[in-house]
Amino acid sequence: MKTSLTVIDLYASAREIAGLVGRRVENIYTVSSGYLFKFSGGVYLIINEARASLTGMIGERDSRGAETLRGLIRDEKLTDVHLPRFDKVLVLRFGGVELIAELLKPFNLIAVRDGRVVWLYRRYRGKDREVKAGAPYTPPPMPYVDPLAKAEEAVEVLRRAHDVKRALSRELGLGPEVAEEVYARSSGDAENALRALRDLVEEVSRGQLRPTVYIAGGVPVTAAPVKYISIKADLEEEYDAFWKALDRYFADVELRKAVELKTAGLRAKRAKLEQSIAKLRSEMQEYRRRSEELYSLAKTLLSLKYELEEAVQMVLRNEAREPSIRILDVNRANREITAEYSGQRFKLRLDRPVGRQIEDMFEEAKDYARRAAKAEEVLKRLEEELAQVEGEHAEAEREVMERMRRAAERAWFEKFRWFLALGRVPAIGGRDASQNEAAVRRYLKEDYLFFHADVPGASAVVAKPTQDEAALLELAQFAASYSRAWRAGIHAVDVFYVSGRQVSKQPPSGEYLARGSFMIYGSKNYIRHVRLELAVGVRDDGGVRRVVAAPPKSIAALAERYVVITPGSGEKSRVAKEIARRWKAEQLVDDLIAALPGPSAIGEWGSGQPIGWDEIKAAFSTW
Repeated sequence: MKTSLTVIDLYASAREIAGLVGRRVENIYTVSSGYLFKFSGGVYLIINEARASLTGMIGERDSRGAETLRGLIRDEKLTDVHLPRFDKVLVLRFGGVELIAELLKPFNLIAVRDGRVVWLYRRYRGKDREVKAGAPYTPPPMPYVDPLAKAEEAVEVLRRAHDVKRALSRELGLGPEVAEEVYARSSGDAENALRALRDLVEEVSRGQLRPTVYIAGGVPVTAAPVKYISIKADLEEEYDAFWKALDRYFADVELRKAVELKTAGLRAKRAKLEQSIAKLRSEMQEYRRRSEELYSLAKTLLSLKYELEEAVQMVLRNEAREPSIRILDVNRANREITAEYSGQRFKLRLDRPVGRQIEDMFEEAKDYARRAAKAEEVLKRLEEELAQVEGEHAEAEREVMERMRRAAERAWFEKFRWFLALGRVPAIGGRDASQNEAAVRRYLKEDYLFFHADVPGASAVVAKPTQDEAALLELAQFAASYSRAWRAGIHAVDVFYVSGRQVSKQPPSGEYLARGSFMIYGSKNYIRHVRLELAVGVRDDGGVRRVVAAPPKSIAALAERYVVITPGSGEKSRVAKEIARRWKAEQLVDDLIAALPGPSAIGEWGSGQPIGWDEIKAAFSTW
């Protein structure tokens, strides 16, 4: 099983990442396995020691640790993606900064501006180069012949090789998996091998992919961007994108790493407890054994007390006889004898009464019994503590699993604010002036409805036509909530609506309309004193968790759990984190912040029975 992308995989992945060119970096997070980049449109890129690829698996993430990198490229557009040579090195350009991912050993991620390192994942110093902040960036050396840049030299290497497959893997840097495939495609011929490699690189670079995960024994053994004739497996799973195949293959690896990071302290505590328990259990068994042995011996000696006293006196008088108690040794210097009775050996002192020595044995047996009982108490407590730690470990694993969510492939309407009003009337609203412009220009038809709070600085809400008064009130409430009035702490505003044919970007002669502003011609329909109130909820669509926002009367049809909010003093980030904690959905904090209109107060919590995502998409498909 491979533990990181091959160079062919990286060519294919670079092709898919290039689809993000022109998109802005919205945020950067640290994750257990590396760095996660969020691009506009809700698309994610993961870069770690195993891969650099798009991803739909979003696990536990943290804003800490990426501050400098975030300051360098956040809000910058991706302008270029390429492999500078036939190597596992990927370059992404953001304005004047190049982000270089070295998927080598050791893995590194380096930001370079004007040829100098301005940020790096790890400082590196070796015999070949030094990578540190402020120093000129030097690419890693190539310990093999570049088969694309030095084709003739590469052919000679293969011609001279006794083992072509080994030479492909090591001397041309293909690695075992790609070497096997190139060898299979070329039947081991040196010139054909190089041609097969060039064809393979061209195939993935042009995007002619057939992403496949190969499974043997129920376990994914590799993922490839095209069909590999060299791989034998029990099952082949095909995907419509290579990054999805990589998610399938690497998800378990990355999840295990996330669990290990999350539970490192618990695992150390568990190991220490297990060691203490094993030691204590051994001591307890020894105490019990010694107690039983001493108690048995003391009982035996008590039954022989008079004979023992006689034997001691005989020793003291130097008399020789053969009693039932055998004297094995007499140590006059230590005033001690070693005796035996019925196979039991024991020692007695000559200068102390036998009865007192038997009493001492009983006391020592009791002492060992007490020690065993005390050890048993401590052992029980440690075992309870271990059970608690194991429970915490299992809970931590469960939390990591729950926080690993699949990122949604956004439908067109999700880039806007959206909801379904009563009667499943679809509506969208701009998140900013630019989106207000787009919503009106592209989606406002003549007979559609345009809603706007009667205050400057509000979302332009566009909806399909309806005459239902309840639906009209909801559309007005949506427009009112996403207006500057919310941020000002106002609880009710007037909202007007008109038909699409009354809205124009054409200003009166000699006047100018700012971006996101419109002219309204004809009379307006007003809904007075519209209450600013919104419900924010979460839904789960087959592992894809989405945050949704709608007026309270519609939210139950859109979300499984929701909370009603009103204008308040709680800052967005604090309110979002409180909601996320309540729902154990910390990975959705950013989405919750984006859904909140401004500082808020939390009201009623509730649950709903949402309609299916396909039904929601169907409602918008008739737009």
